[in-house]
Amino acid sequence: MQFFIQVLVIALWVASIGWITGKKEYPVGPNDDERKKAIKDRSMIQSWITLLLFLLTNFLFDRFSINEEVPSLSSANLELFYLIVALVSYLIFYLINSRKLSA
Repeated sequence: MQFFIQVLVIALWVASIGWITGKKEYPVGPNDDERKKAIKDRSMIQSWITLLLFLLTNFLFDRFSINEEVPSLSSANLELFYLIVALVSYLIFYLINSRKLSA
């Protein structure tokens, strides 16, 4: 059962990377045209920059004790929170870049 779950997780990773990047190197996923690849590349870069700025802001707030007391998240919830921030920012930038480059 554990082996089946590991194979399933690897297949999901390959499929999601193929879908997110749209490149032909991955066996699963769309083979997008150059415009779509450019949109996805920009969206990935912008979402990573958003995540880095988010982490930097949190670090600076903690460093200078600007934050009020907030309940802390466990490490598993914190990782999930940052993953959600990265995915949501990717989807937002994907929509923005799709509209910009649709003309």
